[in-house]
Amino acid sequence: MHLTHSTINKSEQKAQRQKPLILIVDDEPSNLHILVEGLSTDYDVRISTSGEQALTFIESTRPDLILLDIMMPGMNGYEVCTILKGKPKTKGIPIIFVTALTEEESEEKGFAMGAIDYIHKPYKLALVRARIRTHITAQGMLDRLIEKNFDLHDKLLEIESLAMELDVREKELKQLSSKHQLFFHALTSTADGVVITNSTGKIIAVNPSFCRITGYDEADSLNMHIHDIKQNNQPNINFEQVWQHASEAGYWSGELVTRRKSGELYPELLTLSLVKNEHDTNDHYIGVFSDISSLKVTQERIDYLTWHDELTALPNRNSFLKQLEQQLQSCSTDKNFAYIFIIDVDGFHSFNDGMGLLAGDHVLKELTKRIRTNTDNNDIIARLGSDAFATLSVLDKGIGRARAQIIAEKKAQEILTSVRLPFFVDLKEVSLTVSIGMYIFPQHGQWESAIETIRNCEAACYKAKEKGGNRVTFFDTSFGEQAKRRFEIEQDLRKAIAYNELSLHLQSQYDSDQILKGAEVLLRWQHTTKGFISPGEFISIAEESDVIYDLDCWVCENALKTLAKINQTHPHLSLSINISGRHFHEPRFLAFLVEQLTINNVIASQLTIEIIEGTLLNNMDSAIEAVHNLKKLGVKVSIDDFGTGYSSLTYLKQLPIQELKIDRSFVLEAPTNKNDKLIIDMIVSLGRLFELDVVAEGVENQSHFDLLQEYPEVILQGYHLHKPERVNDWLAKLK
Repeated sequence: MHLTHSTINKSEQKAQRQKPLILIVDDEPSNLHILVEGLSTDYDVRISTSGEQALTFIESTRPDLILLDIMMPGMNGYEVCTILKGKPKTKGIPIIFVTALTEEESEEKGFAMGAIDYIHKPYKLALVRARIRTHITAQGMLDRLIEKNFDLHDKLLEIESLAMELDVREKELKQLSSKHQLFFHALTSTADGVVITNSTGKIIAVNPSFCRITGYDEADSLNMHIHDIKQNNQPNINFEQVWQHASEAGYWSGELVTRRKSGELYPELLTLSLVKNEHDTNDHYIGVFSDISSLKVTQERIDYLTWHDELTALPNRNSFLKQLEQQLQSCSTDKNFAYIFIIDVDGFHSFNDGMGLLAGDHVLKELTKRIRTNTDNNDIIARLGSDAFATLSVLDKGIGRARAQIIAEKKAQEILTSVRLPFFVDLKEVSLTVSIGMYIFPQHGQWESAIETIRNCEAACYKAKEKGGNRVTFFDTSFGEQAKRRFEIEQDLRKAIAYNELSLHLQSQYDSDQILKGAEVLLRWQHTTKGFISPGEFISIAEESDVIYDLDCWVCENALKTLAKINQTHPHLSLSINISGRHFHEPRFLAFLVEQLTINNVIASQLTIEIIEGTLLNNMDSAIEAVHNLKKLGVKVSIDDFGTGYSSLTYLKQLPIQELKIDRSFVLEAPTNKNDKLIIDMIVSLGRLFELDVVAEGVENQSHFDLLQEYPEVILQGYHLHKPERVNDWLAKLK
């Protein structure tokens, strides 16, 4: 018997070491990447990219929980859920719907199908992990209670069977005694409450955990009926119904709210089983239950965070969208106007960097108070994320659009004035401003979705920031088109990088004798439907998102492949590439650069990285470290658009750069503008002083070429000498 018990413990320990299996069903690679990365540490994560694929997987492997996207091509999430809940083998698998929809009807539909929860996009990984942990814990606890209940059921039957044969042999009596000890130990050591009653419900045995959870000691319990202790306080169910169901079906499992001896209510998970005796009519009932108060507190906290911002206690973006959707429909029906503000702190990122995150949190709390003070009691205020806030104000019926605009602008100006007053952080006086985008709806009597409305208002806020901030900007329909195009270009650019839809062009660089020295790598994008998109447009959009890193890596990788081909016939030539200042100093980019230099077997000194002057000034310390690292690799560094920034002499002394690049704006007017000519003289003199190479852009005609002949050491680049052309064409002419 001892050996068997030891084996069971090892088996249980092994099972506990296994991670719960989570199946993610989603057709969006970016969503899958976020969820897999966030969950794989604690769970065994599997993915399916369609409903059909998920059903095939579940036929052979049963997951502990499914994260199921609603909107998928082919079979959607609702259809998958319906199929799973319709089969006995899969209906018990917990399903959490994942969706960008915010309508109550979609949630009600999902819950009616049997889903246990909803998770809204965009994801908050901490919230996703907490929700999954809660449901996995609850399901595991219920499964454990059910399993323990069945074990006790079997053991009680075994005890009764053995007891009837007590007079058979002394050996069997000893075996019975041994089993009694084992069962007694199991009952007394478990953390779950256990109660055994006779057929009428009179309690005949309890374990210590029963006493700990309920507050009744053993002596009290043995004089009571289970009905007296398990009086449930939920209106939709009472213990009489539980008892009746267990009597008829032989088993009941679920959640109750029960009262302790002290009168305190607590939630519990209970399984109640009927134990029938084949030899007489003395049936018994076994109840196994667990106090889930802490689990409920966690769930309530999660529910709160689903709809609220933790720092400011304001509604969050999901909550605001939901309320905005309701108000849009109401305004459409009642024929009245409402307006929303998007309020964004100007330069908050710099404030956080300079003052610290705690100071930033303090300012956001104070800003919340000021916004609340300058809005009406019925207005809805929300924190959309980071330093962005939103307000929603509904106007009285009968107020026209013109009057609505006057009221909204007055309110916005009051908020601007309030924010301009100093903030005090650690006894220091700090000045901040905000940009406010304003949107009045309905627009032209047309109904809009909440997402469209808030996107339009964000576009207005973005325009306010473009104009310098500290101002209010009304939404204009052109803003929406611009914002839509920016969004589309960002999304299309991600695909263009992934599918190699971009192309590299080279513009040759020559010395004063027109001998080829190398070329600058230029990026071009011929969109499949939008046609040619200027680098000035799509690169600025990439700079505002994480796309810029992937874009620069793509350029770097393909430029080094090109350089490897050039080396086969002209190893003395070099290439220069432009890299965004947002990440050129990051370790991950330097590691990528080293990897690509090695893969392509390129000498590092043949590569020049051009960095815009303003980038260096924004973060001088990081820039200095990055340039030193590039120098160690052997890569040359050039300052692009030199002369358009400030403090140039300061960083020329500190940075181990190898090249200055004269901005084309100085070259274009130099033949006729003395000031531009003087700037070129100065830059060339600095190059000589610091022993740096100098490259002049913008050599567009003969007059530019003739003027720059005064500086024989200057490398020349421009349309007069060579127009950019595709890499393959350039290489063909080189051969």
